Amino acid sequence: MKASFPMTIDGVPMSAITIATQDAQLPSYILGGEKAPSYLYDGKELTKWYWKSLSVVDGMRVLTFDPLDLFSFSELATTRRSAALDLTRALAKALTLCDEQFLDLSSGIIPLWRLWATEEGQILILSQDLADLFAAVADEQARYFNIASWVHHNIHAPFSLVDQMVSLLYYSAVGIPPFFDRDTREDGFRHLPLAYLHTELPPKTVSFIDQNLSLSLSKMRDASGNKRPQRALSYFLEQTQSLVWDLESRETVPVVEELLASDEAARFVTAQAKRAKHKVFWRKRGWLVISVTLSVLLVGGFITGRVKEAMAPPYTASFDERQLIEAYYQAQNELDLQKMEAALGKGVKNPFSMEVTNLFVTRQTRQAYESFSVQVNAQTWRDEGMPPIVEDSFIYGVSDLSIKDLGNSTYLAQGTYWAPFNHTDEGEAEAMGIWAYDLTQQFSIEIGKKGWLLFSAVGMPTIENGRKVAVPTVPRFVNSVQLPQ
Repeated sequence: MKASFPMTIDGVPMSAITIATQDAQLPSYILGGEKAPSYLYDGKELTKWYWKSLSVVDGMRVLTFDPLDLFSFSELATTRRSAALDLTRALAKALTLCDEQFLDLSSGIIPLWRLWATEEGQILILSQDLADLFAAVADEQARYFNIASWVHHNIHAPFSLVDQMVSLLYYSAVGIPPFFDRDTREDGFRHLPLAYLHTELPPKTVSFIDQNLSLSLSKMRDASGNKRPQRALSYFLEQTQSLVWDLESRETVPVVEELLASDEAARFVTAQAKRAKHKVFWRKRGWLVISVTLSVLLVGGFITGRVKEAMAPPYTASFDERQLIEAYYQAQNELDLQKMEAALGKGVKNPFSMEVTNLFVTRQTRQAYESFSVQVNAQTWRDEGMPPIVEDSFIYGVSDLSIKDLGNSTYLAQGTYWAPFNHTDEGEAEAMGIWAYDLTQQFSIEIGKKGWLLFSAVGMPTIENGRKVAVPTVPRFVNSVQLPQ
């Protein structure tokens, strides 16, 4: 998928891009429905652009469109290398005019197969559904090159497109993306410095690329602030305005041995391989080493610790019956299973145990990878007047709780139960959304042997009258400050 080629259909001149072999299975969504627009940038403004049809040419499936002499941004490292800076700056200008929905930065980057240019210097940014089409029929190696190798984890999100533009310059100079190598990704995304590769670029250009691929989070924030990623590209455009790019185009990229010709590059790669191997070992086998070590240290103190834990009163020890039930649901709203089960009597099961555990893991995992807490406490959200929530988050927990004393140490709790899924068993599973239900649950409470109240029984909840709730959302990168437009 290097460039477009001319063809005719029923005598009408057209252009086409090869997608896959004729026997490749294409996603059904691309064959019907309304086509999403792509955008063509002429240096001043964006114009909607649409492909025409899917055809077969010489045993290959192709995407056809009105005549346009296109080439892929993957050619920046070879035949378009001499114009790489100009093309990347033009792309950055085009991206500043795009809205977030079209850009679809869910992975933090724009897949390379969405980025094209014309011989006249126009920039074409394909829609995400076309990128999904290319990904669906590509092999693993192509998907890695076009998507994963450009993703730079643990960076300031508004800086993500700046990082990708700088990565394109590195790729143009070197022939591989800066984070393509697996060892680089294992080694904290420390790229092989351009300064070690003797590319003949001016020192100022080399310094700009190396520095911006390894900025600290605080410096990323200084550069991009809290702007939307496409707006933060103003930093890239300002910084590259006076850079000199005097590399020549070439037919092929150099082999690895050529890249590592300098002593500095060879030493860096050797040391990085060792660090990466060490990190992989500890990620895959470290638990075993740590487990053996800790087992020796903990066996002696285990019994004592368990006795102390068993003797210690739960945090609910001073609570009355109503406070005990309220604490149970408050802990559920916080996805805190330990607090939720603190006052369970011997042998009493928590019917929400698995659900709370799964949602807790989901929340913590996404927070670790995306620096974003996806769960909204249902009662807190209600108390705040049900404001819009951040996109990709979910509401969970019980709100509007009421408790009724049924006598004989039995209590009936009623409230509104919020969940990110259809809790009924009817029909097929639906996509994650926001669902509200009427909840009823019965509890039995008694005084334990040690003098504080415990749940002697927690009934299975009755969850009914489910309804999907439309809750307004706000973009993840928007805060209380008015962002630049």
